[in-house]
Amino acid sequence: MHRIVTLLSLLILPLAVGAFPELPFPTGSCSGIIPLEDARILEKSPDFFDGDANLTVVFDFDNAEAFGIFILFDDWDGDNEAFAQWAADQDGSGMQLDIERDDLLPASFIGSITVEFPEDAFTPDLVGVQPTGNAGFKRYELRFRLLPTAGGATYIIQTLNAPFHGFCSAI
Repeated sequence: MHRIVTLLSLLILPLAVGAFPELPFPTGSCSGIIPLEDARILEKSPDFFDGDANLTVVFDFDNAEAFGIFILFDDWDGDNEAFAQWAADQDGSGMQLDIERDDLLPASFIGSITVEFPEDAFTPDLVGVQPTGNAGFKRYELRFRLLPTAGGATYIIQTLNAPFHGFCSAI
């Protein structure tokens, strides 16, 4: 009898250890940054953009809201000091944050927000742009994977429809 129990334990134990727990949906808030540097973007429009950019984000998981600021350091005019910043949503009220379970990667989530970004033709005029209320901006859906780390205190952000990644830590 002892051998049967031992044999069953050895057969069942790997199944129990190998399973990923279903994590609860994120709660609270986190803030982070997504660098938007990509050589392919620079190659497509070298006349308009030859600097660095990033998206600073705050996710409020409890209220399903996100807030963000794009910052662009641009040297298109050659003075190495030009920069622009604007709200990711041009009315400044925040963006809806949709979160669902990730079917492909256990213990992670898929999120999406709609950001407003200037069209290419508008890019050279961004230096001195106002934070909100700008004309010439277009809406883009940004889909991303949230991979919890550090016991859910930090999330790795991997965009799914753009070549960017970043992080978000609990606040």
